[in-house]
Amino acid sequence: MENQVEIFIQGIGIPKPKIVKVPGQGNVQNLLDIAKENGLLPDIGSDAQVWLEDQEEPLNLSSSLKDAGVTRRSRIHIHTCRKIHVTVNFQSETKQHPFSPSTTVRTIKQWADHKFGLDEGTASEYVLQICESTIQPSEDIQIGSLVQPGQCRVCFDLVPRELIQG
Repeated sequence: MENQVEIFIQGIGIPKPKIVKVPGQGNVQNLLDIAKENGLLPDIGSDAQVWLEDQEEPLNLSSSLKDAGVTRRSRIHIHTCRKIHVTVNFQSETKQHPFSPSTTVRTIKQWADHKFGLDEGTASEYVLQICESTIQPSEDIQIGSLVQPGQCRVCFDLVPRELIQG
Protein backbone atom coordinates (compact mmCIF):
# COMPACT_ATOMS: atom_id res chain seq x y z
CA MET A 1 0.00 0.00 0.00
CA GLU A 2 1.28 3.43 -0.94
CA ASN A 3 2.42 5.54 2.00
CA GLN A 4 -0.10 8.10 3.18
CA VAL A 5 0.66 11.54 4.58
CA GLU A 6 -1.62 13.33 7.05
CA ILE A 7 -2.24 16.97 6.11
CA PHE A 8 -4.26 19.66 7.91
CA ILE A 9 -6.66 21.49 5.59
CA GLN A 10 -8.43 24.82 6.13
CA GLY A 11 -10.26 26.99 3.64
CA ILE A 12 -13.62 28.07 2.31
CA GLY A 13 -16.21 26.22 4.37
CA ILE A 14 -13.49 24.67 6.57
CA PRO A 15 -13.29 26.97 9.61
CA LYS A 16 -11.34 24.52 11.77
CA PRO A 17 -8.41 22.44 10.53
CA LYS A 18 -9.38 18.97 9.30
CA ILE A 19 -6.95 16.10 8.88
CA VAL A 20 -6.97 14.23 5.58
CA LYS A 21 -4.68 11.52 4.27
CA VAL A 22 -3.08 11.98 0.87
CA PRO A 23 -0.75 9.73 -1.14
CA GLY A 24 2.84 10.52 -0.18
CA GLN A 25 3.85 10.40 -3.84
CA GLY A 26 0.90 12.56 -4.91
CA ASN A 27 0.70 16.10 -6.22
CA VAL A 28 -0.94 19.32 -5.06
CA GLN A 29 -4.03 18.64 -7.20
CA ASN A 30 -4.59 15.51 -5.08
CA LEU A 31 -5.15 17.80 -2.07
CA LEU A 32 -8.08 19.47 -3.85
CA ASP A 33 -9.48 16.14 -5.00
CA ILE A 34 -9.31 14.57 -1.54
CA ALA A 35 -10.84 17.66 0.10
CA LYS A 36 -13.76 17.44 -2.36
CA GLU A 37 -14.12 13.66 -1.86
CA ASN A 38 -14.34 14.25 1.90
CA GLY A 39 -17.06 16.89 1.46
CA LEU A 40 -14.82 19.63 2.82
CA LEU A 41 -15.18 22.07 -0.06
CA PRO A 42 -18.32 23.77 -1.28
CA ASP A 43 -18.76 23.92 -5.05
CA ILE A 44 -16.04 26.49 -5.74
CA GLY A 45 -15.41 25.62 -9.36
CA SER A 46 -12.02 25.61 -10.98
CA ASP A 47 -10.76 28.77 -9.24
CA ALA A 48 -9.55 26.93 -6.14
CA GLN A 49 -5.92 27.39 -5.25
CA VAL A 50 -3.76 25.74 -2.58
CA TRP A 51 -1.34 27.51 -0.19
CA LEU A 52 1.02 26.31 2.47
CA GLU A 53 0.38 28.12 5.76
CA ASP A 54 1.68 31.70 5.87
CA GLN A 55 2.92 31.57 2.25
CA GLU A 56 2.25 34.49 -0.10
CA GLU A 57 1.79 32.53 -3.34
CA PRO A 58 -0.36 29.50 -4.16
CA LEU A 59 1.25 26.18 -4.98
CA ASN A 60 1.45 24.85 -8.52
CA LEU A 61 -1.27 22.19 -8.77
CA SER A 62 0.91 19.91 -10.90
CA SER A 63 3.86 20.00 -8.45
CA SER A 64 4.58 16.90 -6.41
CA LEU A 65 3.83 17.30 -2.71
CA LYS A 66 7.54 16.92 -2.01
CA ASP A 67 8.55 19.62 -4.51
CA ALA A 68 5.84 21.94 -3.17
CA GLY A 69 7.16 21.54 0.39
CA VAL A 70 4.09 19.68 1.66
CA THR A 71 5.14 17.22 4.33
CA ARG A 72 3.53 15.21 7.13
CA ARG A 73 1.24 17.43 9.22
CA SER A 74 1.66 20.44 6.90
CA ARG A 75 -1.11 22.98 7.18
CA ILE A 76 -2.56 23.95 3.83
CA HIS A 77 -5.32 26.32 2.79
CA ILE A 78 -7.74 26.03 -0.13
CA HIS A 79 -9.37 29.21 -1.38
CA THR A 80 -10.52 31.09 -4.48
CA CYS A 81 -9.19 34.50 -3.35
CA ARG A 82 -5.52 35.14 -4.12
CA LYS A 83 -5.47 37.87 -1.46
CA ILE A 84 -7.66 38.68 1.53
CA HIS A 85 -7.95 42.42 2.14
CA VAL A 86 -7.51 42.82 5.90
CA THR A 87 -8.60 45.89 7.84
CA VAL A 88 -7.57 46.34 11.48
CA ASN A 89 -9.06 49.10 13.64
CA PHE A 90 -7.36 50.27 16.83
CA GLN A 91 -8.57 53.25 18.82
CA SER A 92 -9.17 55.91 16.13
CA GLU A 93 -6.80 54.44 13.51
CA THR A 94 -7.30 51.96 10.69
CA LYS A 95 -4.63 49.96 8.86
CA GLN A 96 -5.14 47.81 5.78
CA HIS A 97 -3.07 45.22 3.96
CA PRO A 98 -3.66 42.32 1.54
CA PHE A 99 -2.57 38.90 2.86
CA SER A 100 -2.74 35.42 1.36
CA PRO A 101 -5.68 33.30 2.59
CA SER A 102 -3.25 30.99 4.40
CA THR A 103 -1.98 33.77 6.66
CA THR A 104 -2.67 33.02 10.31
CA VAL A 105 -4.40 35.34 12.74
CA ARG A 106 -1.09 35.30 14.68
CA THR A 107 0.74 36.81 11.69
CA ILE A 108 -1.97 39.48 11.22
CA LYS A 109 -1.75 40.33 14.94
CA GLN A 110 2.03 40.73 14.74
CA TRP A 111 1.64 42.95 11.66
CA ALA A 112 -1.01 45.08 13.42
CA ASP A 113 1.10 45.41 16.58
CA HIS A 114 3.96 46.73 14.45
CA LYS A 115 1.76 49.05 12.36
CA PHE A 116 0.16 50.58 15.46
CA GLY A 117 3.55 50.92 17.19
CA LEU A 118 2.72 48.64 20.13
CA ASP A 119 5.65 47.38 22.17
CA GLU A 120 5.69 43.71 23.16
CA GLY A 121 4.25 44.33 26.63
CA THR A 122 1.37 46.48 25.40
CA ALA A 123 0.71 44.18 22.45
CA SER A 124 0.22 41.23 24.79
CA GLU A 125 -2.76 43.02 26.31
CA TYR A 126 -4.72 43.01 23.01
CA VAL A 127 -6.34 40.44 20.72
CA LEU A 128 -7.96 40.56 17.31
CA GLN A 129 -11.75 40.40 17.24
CA ILE A 130 -13.85 40.18 14.08
CA CYS A 131 -15.53 43.54 13.50
CA GLU A 132 -19.14 43.88 14.70
CA SER A 133 -18.94 40.60 16.62
CA THR A 134 -17.54 39.12 19.81
CA ILE A 135 -15.59 36.45 17.90
CA GLN A 136 -11.89 36.34 18.76
CA PRO A 137 -10.45 33.66 16.46
CA SER A 138 -7.60 31.48 17.65
CA GLU A 139 -4.16 32.65 16.54
CA ASP A 140 -3.60 29.49 14.46
CA ILE A 141 -6.70 30.06 12.30
CA GLN A 142 -5.93 30.93 8.68
CA ILE A 143 -7.77 34.09 7.67
CA GLY A 144 -9.25 32.69 4.46
CA SER A 145 -11.48 30.46 6.60
CA LEU A 146 -12.97 33.60 8.23
CA VAL A 147 -14.28 35.22 5.05
CA GLN A 148 -17.71 34.66 3.60
CA PRO A 149 -17.85 32.78 0.26
CA GLY A 150 -17.40 35.23 -2.60
CA GLN A 151 -15.81 37.80 -0.30
CA CYS A 152 -12.10 38.48 -0.18
CA ARG A 153 -11.97 40.69 2.89
CA VAL A 154 -12.05 40.52 6.66
CA CYS A 155 -12.16 43.23 9.29
CA PHE A 156 -10.73 43.06 12.81
CA ASP A 157 -10.78 45.33 15.83
CA LEU A 158 -7.77 45.25 18.14
CA VAL A 159 -9.43 44.97 21.56
CA PRO A 160 -8.22 44.52 25.15
CA ARG A 161 -7.69 40.89 26.15
CA GLU A 162 -10.16 39.90 28.83
CA LEU A 163 -8.32 38.96 31.98
CA ILE A 164 -9.76 36.10 33.97
CA GLN A 165 -9.92 37.02 37.64
CA GLY A 166 -9.59 34.15 40.00
